[in-house]
Amino acid sequence: MLSIRPRALSSVLSALVFGIAFEAFATEPPHIALDIIYDEQARRVHIEAKTTLSESASRFYLSKASTIETLDPAPGITIKESYDAHVFSLRNGEQEATIRLTYSLSLPRPNQLGSSAESSGRIDWSGTSTNAFLPGSRLWYPFFNQPSTVRLRVKTVAELRAIAPGLPITHMEEDGYAVSIFDMSKPILGVDLMIGHWLVQQKVMTGMEEKILLQTYFNEENADIAKEYLDLCERYILFYEKLIGPYPYSSFTVVSSPHPAGLGMPSLTYISEKILKYPFIKNQSLPHEIVHNWWGNGVRVDYELGNWSEGLTTYMADYWQVALTSENAAKEMRYGWLRNYASISDEDEESLQAFTSRHHTASSTIGYGKAAMVFHMLRNTIGNKPFINCLREFWLEYQYKSASFHDIRDTCQNHTNSDLTLFFDTWISTVDAPTLDTNLTQSSPTNHQLTVNQNGNWAYPLELEISGDSNKIKLTKMIRGEETTFVIPIGATKSTEIKLDPNFNVWRHLYATELVGTIRDFIAAKKPIYIQLTSNIQNSADIISTYFLEDMIQNKYGPNFTNPKKQPTIIVADITNITEHLNTSDNANEINHLMPLSGTDLVMASTYIGGTATLLIGISESISAKDLSILISRARHYGRYSWLKVVKSGRTEKGKWSIREKIFSY
Repeated sequence: MLSIRPRALSSVLSALVFGIAFEAFATEPPHIALDIIYDEQARRVHIEAKTTLSESASRFYLSKASTIETLDPAPGITIKESYDAHVFSLRNGEQEATIRLTYSLSLPRPNQLGSSAESSGRIDWSGTSTNAFLPGSRLWYPFFNQPSTVRLRVKTVAELRAIAPGLPITHMEEDGYAVSIFDMSKPILGVDLMIGHWLVQQKVMTGMEEKILLQTYFNEENADIAKEYLDLCERYILFYEKLIGPYPYSSFTVVSSPHPAGLGMPSLTYISEKILKYPFIKNQSLPHEIVHNWWGNGVRVDYELGNWSEGLTTYMADYWQVALTSENAAKEMRYGWLRNYASISDEDEESLQAFTSRHHTASSTIGYGKAAMVFHMLRNTIGNKPFINCLREFWLEYQYKSASFHDIRDTCQNHTNSDLTLFFDTWISTVDAPTLDTNLTQSSPTNHQLTVNQNGNWAYPLELEISGDSNKIKLTKMIRGEETTFVIPIGATKSTEIKLDPNFNVWRHLYATELVGTIRDFIAAKKPIYIQLTSNIQNSADIISTYFLEDMIQNKYGPNFTNPKKQPTIIVADITNITEHLNTSDNANEINHLMPLSGTDLVMASTYIGGTATLLIGISESISAKDLSILISRARHYGRYSWLKVVKSGRTEKGKWSIREKIFSY
């Protein structure tokens, strides 16, 4: 959820976010010294910067939104203008030149265009009298288009604190102002600066190689959970040090954000203050951000060959922590990845090689879900211990360097006798997924020949459950190519039942019996049809388009529309009418879980009616347009569920329809 790269706003920034044009990394990275003063009343940032251009770091960029006030360049530097940046370059033939400049930036208010948190979770720059955020993506400091070491000195009024990635060196009062100094001795690509009114708590833990400073910068409402977060950070860091290797930084800080979104960056995570107390933040999002310090920050991504870090981090953090507590919960998470995949359109699907960052539901499904499942299949292919040893070697070899899926492949190849070329080639560069089928014939009195067919050449281990008249066997076979045949010893039987991948360990298309409706199906639906059955409730089409869907509602119909093309359909009515439609749905035998609906402000259920994917939305007659907008917006966070209802007290209930197994019978 939270590991979100800053918003792409320019061609230069595209290089930062997507890795299209990184310059060669220098043996000695460029160093930048920044002296910053934040004027909270004017929302203006005053900056003095000093850095050195060299043959290996010959150019930097500074946002055109900055007003340059003084400039002390060496003779060997030229300054040009691009569309959105001042471009400072070393003259041809020069070996080195140092520059010092002062400039200032005005920050927009958070509610102004270009400074809000999007539904994708990205946060743009903004400032108020009590907080400010400057993302590195805005080129607010000299950006070399390659990792740099940075030292920041930040001055604010005494009531405010500054925080940035890197090690906090000191915090002191000076002439009635607060001064904070940070040292980023490990090269960093993109520096984010946060300023706010926080209560700071600290803890020093003993890491594998050095002491690690843990910090919380929490608003007053979350101060009571600071100790819990410090203890959780220590627990997760110790766990992943044993699993991967030494933690790569000298500190880790959790910062409460006034924005309704979150960010991850080296040694720091910035999380909405409204959700810090939620269990999923503590149990999944927090370890996710901590693991990113190894994958994505410690080992950077070679984006030309796809972003592997989100999938590996999701697998090692979100999934690994769930699997430690419950195999059933881990199976449910794997099913969730496949179910999300079933809800995206062919036109929105991309390969892992093409994925760079999350920008809508489909990209998240591929870059996080599919990639995590690929690492799960890799682990099942080479074995648990070789997989862990591969990750440890990968960390030792590539820390503070850029790496690709190919580098992961080559490293894992050192830990298995199986040729991993086909595995990586079929999963990284392709779209689509296996659709599995079987054929069973008796080859001898005691054996049967089983053929597994798929619609491509994907390679993976496939788990099978085979039941005869009186015996049942479980086995795993490596699938390669469109057809794989092997012998199974089940003897002579009158009937045989076969289940393929019953525990959802393969990235594949789900069978129709395995598909259950989810709310996410409609968040990402293409050109959904809208039908409002009753006029005694809010006209909801515009609200649903604005606050819930990724694709706008284009066609609105009355209650008698028959939908011959069976396009995804949203049916809106009062609670009584929606209850009647629930009784005609494919999940009618399960709607008792939603009952009673009296006293309900909103009910939402994703199901099928007459073979058409249908989202039923029941709305209380008394609910206002404003309150409905809030409830519809919140519903996006329940995408993996089949249904939810919000009662008048504000309590939300949610659930999932039952999954039916696919059984091949012979």
